[in-house]
Amino acid sequence: MVNGLPIIKIPEKVCQVCMIGKQSRKSFKSELPSRASNLLEVIHSDVCGPFEVPSLGGNKYFISFVDEFSRMMWIYLIKVKSESFDVFRKFKKKVEKYSEKSIKILRTDGGGEYTSNEFKQFLVEQGIEHEITAPYTPQHNGLAERRNRTVLNMVRSMIREKSLPSYLWGEAASTAVYILNKIGVVSLEHLI
Repeated sequence: MVNGLPIIKIPEKVCQVCMIGKQSRKSFKSELPSRASNLLEVIHSDVCGPFEVPSLGGNKYFISFVDEFSRMMWIYLIKVKSESFDVFRKFKKKVEKYSEKSIKILRTDGGGEYTSNEFKQFLVEQGIEHEITAPYTPQHNGLAERRNRTVLNMVRSMIREKSLPSYLWGEAASTAVYILNKIGVVSLEHLI
């Protein structure tokens, strides 16, 4: 189709050593075994946002909590990141009362919303271990990151499909989480 372009020969074998040598980072395992053997043993959390358009209630972020064992997800819409501590206290009270179990480990990224002295002190008082992932490695908090991405994909799809105004993203996110909590997850066959 193009005159003067040299013919490129595709190698028959791919040199594995060359591929590994060219990797900029060590690859992450595609599937990690669950560390949780019961509800609320490990909770993954992340704050998502800010969104350009505030939600119907004036919120610019949402904070998500995902139980590693059941994959149950909760989100709370918030106006500013500094609300994270109060939201976590409400979440903790709600899920512990409902399940009659207590949160053992909270896994988050190193965001400032999780590292305030007040937040740290509360976790120590409650006996909750706080695992903070390494900076710039969202893969380490993959469960929360992936679930947020799924929620946002669903939000965009719902809003576009029905030609809704973008300020309804908060309601769409809550609906997406409700749907995700109702459908089964392949990795949870052990619970059936």
